[in-house]
Amino acid sequence: MKSDVITGVVLGVGAPNRSKDGRAVQCAIVLADDHGLCRIYADFGPMMAKVSVWDRVSCAAHFTSKDSREESLRLDEVDVVGKVESSSEKRLILDACALSCGNEDPIDYLNRMRRSIAIIRQSATGIGYGMEVRDFKESPDWVMAQCETPQKPYIWWRSEAGKKHEHQLCEHGAYEWLRNEPSKASQLWANMRIEDIDYTKWLLVGNTSQHRTTWVVVHVHRLKKTTAQPTLEGCSIADGKPGGWPYLPLEELRARRVASTGQQLLFTT
Repeated sequence: MKSDVITGVVLGVGAPNRSKDGRAVQCAIVLADDHGLCRIYADFGPMMAKVSVWDRVSCAAHFTSKDSREESLRLDEVDVVGKVESSSEKRLILDACALSCGNEDPIDYLNRMRRSIAIIRQSATGIGYGMEVRDFKESPDWVMAQCETPQKPYIWWRSEAGKKHEHQLCEHGAYEWLRNEPSKASQLWANMRIEDIDYTKWLLVGNTSQHRTTWVVVHVHRLKKTTAQPTLEGCSIADGKPGGWPYLPLEELRARRVASTGQQLLFTT
């Protein structure tokens, strides 16, 4: 299978999930120079353990029929080549990626446009949170996947269109906290600055492979507000990028998939 070379910045890492055959699989969202917002995934293990949020990476990945979402590629190799350190650069990146959908509800827009990844900047409507205590499956191995924790964290928010949404929080760091500090589960939200009004929040969301209209929060980005926030005017972050970046037209992504796999796949909503 032909691999694509992807260079970019990791914007989120999800906690491992169980595949139908019982393997633990993990994904990360990358803001790629040529692909825009894309999803890379692999079996949970040393390769995925290399990457964390705000890493600059160079990787090889390929399209596969097992995940027909246009933005999804299976990871073959990855190297960390740097790190985004400054808050100002992080803010520019997040604002450059913030979804623009006019007066339409963002999730309705994403479903209508058949997209599977987005960054949604939060406004004065704020963010709520909760923790569901649930029945859970015992892990069959040393990995604790999302469905194998007694707590299920979730985020709720209301769009500027007035629609309320509730999504499972799938952030790897959140599940690591629940795994390592089960008696301090409620402290997770303070760690994430969810209630801190001095922090701007961006939600990195993605849909699920099996249920394309079901969305999860992969990462909650939060940066302390400043009195002189940088603007995108004159910013070169999108210079030299493909048209529509970071939300490339689906037709272009589909053409890349066909060129990579050598066959036309069935694309579904």
